[in-house]
Parts: sequence; C-alpha cells; structure tokens
Amino acid sequence: MWQRLKLAGGVMKRGNEALADVPAGIMPPSRAAACDPLALSTVFRGIQVLQTAITGLPIYETRAGLKLDSISSLVAQPDVNRSRRDFLADMVASMALDGNAFVRLVRFGGEIVSCEVLPPSLVVVSDDGSDPAAPKLRYSYLGKDYGPTDIVHCKFLNVPGRLRGLGPISAAREEVEGAKMARDYKARFYTDSSNLKGYLKTEQKVTPEYAKQAKNDWKAQGTAADVKVLGNNLTYVPLDMKPADLQFLETQKFDTTQIARLLGIPASIMLAAVDGSNLTYSNIEQSWIEFSDYTLSAYAGEIEELFNVLLPRGREARFDWDSSRRADMSDRFNAYKTALDSKWITVNEVRARESYPPLVPAPEPQQIGDEQ
Repeated sequence: MWQRLKLAGGVMKRGNEALADVPAGIMPPSRAAACDPLALSTVFRGIQVLQTAITGLPIYETRAGLKLDSISSLVAQPDVNRSRRDFLADMVASMALDGNAFVRLVRFGGEIVSCEVLPPSLVVVSDDGSDPAAPKLRYSYLGKDYGPTDIVHCKFLNVPGRLRGLGPISAAREEVEGAKMARDYKARFYTDSSNLKGYLKTEQKVTPEYAKQAKNDWKAQGTAADVKVLGNNLTYVPLDMKPADLQFLETQKFDTTQIARLLGIPASIMLAAVDGSNLTYSNIEQSWIEFSDYTLSAYAGEIEELFNVLLPRGREARFDWDSSRRADMSDRFNAYKTALDSKWITVNEVRARESYPPLVPAPEPQQIGDEQ
C-alpha cells in the first residue's frame, strides 16, 4: 500500500494545481443545472440514503466462483488519497445527479496504482468514429484527452446512441425544478406584496382619494400589541387560510413522493407518508428487499464492473447483500434446511451458492491394529 501511495503521489494532481496548466479557453463549459437539486431537502435526503446504503455494504472477492478470505489493495482503497467510503459516495452521487461517473485510472510503469472520480460536469464525451453502434470514444477533461483505457465510464441508465448516461435527477429535471419553484413560492408567500392578507370594507361610497388615505392609515407602522383604529364604518376582513394550506402540505407531500419515486427509494425510508398505505413489518421488509434489488443494484453493478477492471483476470469483486437483507437471509437458510432434510441438495452445494468453499471431510482416525 505504501508503495502505491508513493507511486500515485508523483503523477496525480488535484484541485487548483490541476487547473493551473489548463490554457485559457480550454476549460469546458459547466454542465451545472440552473438550480442545484441538492438545495431541495427531498433530493438531499435521497442522495444521502443512496450513499449510506452503498458505502455501508461489505465487499468481497471471488475466484472461480469461490469467496476469498482477503481483498486486494485497489478494492480496499481505490483512491490512495481518499477513503473507499468517500470514493464510493462520489460515484453514487455522480450517477444519481448526472447519470455518469467518470473514473480516471492512474498508471505507473503500465500498472494501475490508483484511480479517482472526476466531476462529471467537466468531462466532455465525443465519438471520433462514424458508426454509433461501434463508437470510438474520447474523453476530454481540463484540456487533456483520454481514451477508453484511461477512463472508466459508468452509466446509471445506458441508452443506445447516447454518449452519456441518464440519471434520475437529470432525466426529470423539469419535475425537480417544479418542486424548487413550489418551495420558493412558499418562501415568498408571506413577504410578497401581491398576496393579499385582507381588505377594508364599508357600505359607503368610497372615492379613490379616501381609499388611498384609509390604506395608508392602516399600513402605518405600529408597535407590538398595538391597536388599529378604523373610522367611517370601515371593517377589516382577513383572508383566512387553513394552516395546512399555509404550509402547502399537499404540495410538499406530492413533491416528496415524486422525487422518492424518481430515485427509487421507498417512502418509508424517505420519512414520507403515503395516503392509503398500510405499513406493516412485512411490507417494510419487502420494500427494503425491492430497494436493494431494483435501486441499489443499479449503482452497485457499475461499481463492481469498475473493480473488476482493477483486479487481475479471474478475480471478481462483489458486494455482500446479506447485510441489507438479513430477514430474507433467514428465510433462505430455512429453505436450505428444508432442502437438506429432503436430501435433494448437499451441504457443499449450499455452500457454493453462498460463495463458500466446500467442506473437506476430516480424515478418519486409524486404529492401532491397522498400522502396518
């Protein structure tokens, strides 16, 4: 590991140091959205849930389908300058927000010694070929071109003919911006002068001058707990709104459910209530399993493919899903027990399904009289 640190430290540049060598006019335009999706509490919570779920999964390696006792240094810490948790969190956020995660491979003497996640907004993908079915990809980052052997491109959703992948937030940008506009409208509701809070009413004929004077008198500054005085049969009529309407609860609930659906996260994890749902322990357990199978596996699969590029031929990296499916693991073991009792499966076959090596039978003790 220390050798990797020394090798990578001599060839990697980060931050402002990496930008210093970029000529003027070479910096690609930022792909940052007009509004930052993470400014929405629902999106922030969703990305945090995805990062926590993926970074908390154990990783193991297999060879010929059998689980190994240890993992390589590149899997234990892909980026020598950062923890594996931060590395995986960057990949998840990149794929969720942009739909793409670009990982630059750092080599020394032809050997991969480290890799780093690039900001997807600064990476330009181009095709130097003429056949979309067999693209000749080129990646440009900070004025330097890279080939497919130098950049591992992980896509959340791959679409034929598209050079970049699609992510849940980037694909539904209008819905996210609509949620932001609803939030901003709520924030401006109490200070925007166009929103009437009430009106002055009288049965008498009112001239424009009198109406203006009455309005100015009513808006005159006062102190807390002060008393307003109305004259000439004027009556103040407030425009009352229900507390739920003032908080825009229905709009917030709809936006939360919509973004949770985009990210593929169960409402219970997003701390959002769904009308008409009857949450029980069994339902929540099933939602967690579906969350692992149909949401987390989309991110984990791309990360596993990256690790397989880093590993020697014949070795593969896998996430251990049993940590997120404990209840399901118990059901699976009960099924194994039933199968073993019925004698249509062996212990070693069960161990193979769980990526464990077969049991080697212990040698039978020899009798003293049997010795020659």
